[in-house]
Amino acid sequence: MIEFKAECGHTVRAKDEDAGGVVRCSYCGKTANVPDPQGDELDFLFSDVHSPDEENPRQRRNKKKKVSAKRKPGDINPFAIVLRMCYAALLLIIVLVVGKKFVMPLFEEGGFEQIITNTSPKKPEPKPTVRTPRNPIVKPAARVGLISRNKFANLYTTSTPPGAAIFFIQSSRAPATGRIFETDGVQRLDGAGKQRDLSDGSYAVEVVFPWNHSNLTGFPEYKDFRRALQDADASQRNELIHRFFIPDEATDFFVNEIDGQFYLVRQYRDVVIRNRRSRGVRALFLPRIKTEEKNGFSIEALVNNYIPTDENYSFDKNHVRSELNFYDVSDYDQKFVMKALTQIGMIPYRTADDKLRLFKIDIDDGSFAAKVLHD
Repeated sequence: MIEFKAECGHTVRAKDEDAGGVVRCSYCGKTANVPDPQGDELDFLFSDVHSPDEENPRQRRNKKKKVSAKRKPGDINPFAIVLRMCYAALLLIIVLVVGKKFVMPLFEEGGFEQIITNTSPKKPEPKPTVRTPRNPIVKPAARVGLISRNKFANLYTTSTPPGAAIFFIQSSRAPATGRIFETDGVQRLDGAGKQRDLSDGSYAVEVVFPWNHSNLTGFPEYKDFRRALQDADASQRNELIHRFFIPDEATDFFVNEIDGQFYLVRQYRDVVIRNRRSRGVRALFLPRIKTEEKNGFSIEALVNNYIPTDENYSFDKNHVRSELNFYDVSDYDQKFVMKALTQIGMIPYRTADDKLRLFKIDIDDGSFAAKVLHD
C-alpha cells in the first residue's frame, strides 16, 4: 500500500501496482500522481542541479505524463529488471577479478609459500664489494719426495727415532777412522737436522745416540743388550750393535765409550752436495724384531710400534707397488712397507732371494730405489 498527499492535502492510499500511475482523490475528486518508491531511489541519477525556484524535473515529467489506466497486477517494470541485471553483472565482475588474483593462486603449486614470500619484507641486498685486482693465485703443484719444504736443506739429516746428535765436516778434513766430533772445523747441525748454504762437495756425517737415551730404552730386550754391551770388548760391542739394530746406508756403525758413557755411532762418508742438493742422510736406530725365519725380522711389529706416525713423503703409490711386486714382496707385507716409506722414506726388507734390500724414496723427487745392504 502506498500513501501520499494529494494537491488538496488529503492523504491518498493507492495499491502497490498503481506505483507510477494516477488515481483519483476521494476527497476533492481530482487525479493525483501515485509516487513510485523505486523511481525515487534513482532520481539522483537523473536529476540536474537546479535552484529552489526551478520546478522539480519529476514534477515536469508528471505534468507531461498523461493519465493512464491503472497498472494491472503482474505487470513487469523493465527499468527495475535492467537495474538488477546491472547490479548482478557488476557483482559478478568483482567476484571474478578477486578470485583470479587472490583465490586461484592459493591452489597452484607452492601458492601459499609464494604469497608469503612476496608479501614478506625483503632484506636489502648487500652491496657488492669492490676489490682491487691482484695477481692470480697459483696453487703449487703436488709435492713429491719430502713433503714439507721447511725441512729441505742442501744437507738434510734426520734420525728415527728422533733426538740424535748430528755432526758433519768436509770429507777431506775428516779422520779416516773413528769419531769426527772432535775434529777441527766440525759443525753440529741444528735441532731440526738440516744445514743450508753449504758449498758443493763431499762431507762426512755422524749421527749419535747415547746408549741410555729415552727414545731407545723402550725397545724390546734393550736392557739385555746394554748389559751385554757393558761387559764386552770393542770387537764384541760392534758385533752386538749390528745384531740388535736394523741396517741402513751407514758406512760404519760402532760403539764409542767416553768416561764410562757409551755412544751408538752411525757414520755416513762421502755425502755429496751438488747444485746445493744432496740425497740426505736418514739414520735408522730401530731394533730387529726377531721372527722364526732365518736372519729375518718382523716388518709389521717394527712399523706399527717404532716409527713415527706422521706422513712425511709423497710418491706414486701405484708405481711403488709395482716395484714391490717385482721384488716379490708379499701382499701382506706391502702395506707395512708402503706405510714406512710414507712416514720415514726408507725401510730395509729381506726379499725372497734372501737379500737384504733397502727400499727408499728420494727426498727431492719422490723416486723409488732398492739398494742391496751388507748384513
